[in-house]
Amino acid sequence: MTQKRYELGKPDLNAEAQERERQPKPVSLPDNLVRRTGRRRDEQRPVRVRAIVPVRVTYSDVIEVEADAIASTPGGAVLVRFRPAGSKYDEYIWLWSNAVRRIGYPVVE
Repeated sequence: MTQKRYELGKPDLNAEAQERERQPKPVSLPDNLVRRTGRRRDEQRPVRVRAIVPVRVTYSDVIEVEADAIASTPGGAVLVRFRPAGSKYDEYIWLWSNAVRRIGYPVVE
């Protein structure tokens, strides 16, 4: 009688890592630039916003997402948290305030 080895219930973590590498990556403002915009002020409660987020695929592009604004600076930088489509993990990125607007407020053109 021969013994057979079965890999039951073991996830293919390598395939998941490769899939994540192929996903568009959000591009945040550089930390040193955000520091120059002033002292960070955290929101008491996250504010729902729509944010224009630059993403890098094989080139940079932008997507519009629903996100939570969780901090800002007096110089116009906003820290947003969102979960990209198909991802299990949240992304945190700094954006300029003019790339973010509260949900439910009209768009000024």
